[in-house]
Amino acid sequence: MQQKVAEVGALVRSLGMAAGLPSAARAAYRSLPVLARTYERVVAPLVAETLTDPPERARVDSSLRVMSVKFGLAMLGYARLTGHRLQPDVAVLAGAVTRLYDDLIDGDADRDPAAGDRLGELLGNRAFVPATPAELLLGRLVYAIERNLAHRPDASVFMALVSLHEYQLLSRRQREPGVPLDVLEKITRGKGAAAHLILCGLVKPRLGPAERDLVMDLGEILQSLDDYLDVEFDREHGVTTLVSCGALTLPGIARRLRATRPRLAAVHGGPAARPYCGMLYFLLLQAWVSRRLPALGRLARRPARRSAVLAFLSRGEDALPAAGAEPPP
Repeated sequence: MQQKVAEVGALVRSLGMAAGLPSAARAAYRSLPVLARTYERVVAPLVAETLTDPPERARVDSSLRVMSVKFGLAMLGYARLTGHRLQPDVAVLAGAVTRLYDDLIDGDADRDPAAGDRLGELLGNRAFVPATPAELLLGRLVYAIERNLAHRPDASVFMALVSLHEYQLLSRRQREPGVPLDVLEKITRGKGAAAHLILCGLVKPRLGPAERDLVMDLGEILQSLDDYLDVEFDREHGVTTLVSCGALTLPGIARRLRATRPRLAAVHGGPAARPYCGMLYFLLLQAWVSRRLPALGRLARRPARRSAVLAFLSRGEDALPAAGAEPPP
């Protein structure tokens, strides 16, 4: 009970970030249908062509649909923050790649130890030979980003891809009993910072030093927020995070998020930063609602397949079963 009260207090103390929420909501309302239509045009055909097993195809499509909208909206928000144009097709493809890659790393860790090496070839821009339909789909999604991206990413993005894969492989240690706290901190920082740097690098070709540091710090915070949201699932599947072991709480995440507000204004200017901060506050609030009021998420799950707005509000399922989970019948 005390922890829940502390979480509500953290949300209240962070209300200053919500000043830009109305303008962020208006932008999201305009963007969500565009992202949903773009998913149908760009990602859905690749899923249908690549996955022949109907249950697997349905599961993957449902998951990628939600996460393409979520990640796409965040990337469009960063584009508005920086004054750069982002193609909706790149946004939904990036969201689909992020979800599917994460699930492949997690789901195949025990079943196929060589999967990590194969995916490393793909992210390292080397010869990639997929071993499963899901890996083939991932490769097609990655190549589609390369074809559609209007600019060549900065070298730092390619370096971040390699770094992200290394941290993803390291994250397998989160299933070890008694994993050290410093390892958990390294994983959280590394995964979040590298993933966010890649997504932002798809929007803006080159980031200055201050912006790069800010993007990486935000990535770590968003990774922590995701761990807060998934804490019950992680405990059930024997995954240790900073949140599940009690080293990090929502008030701590909110405090770090508030500290980014003046930095965003300093780098991008107050007017541009205000809606972006509003979006960040909404993500904080949404994580709390999904964790503490899960019935709302369950109510939205079925209609989310037909509504872009509800898809954004709902909690997307994994595209592939997690390691240790029983495959669906």
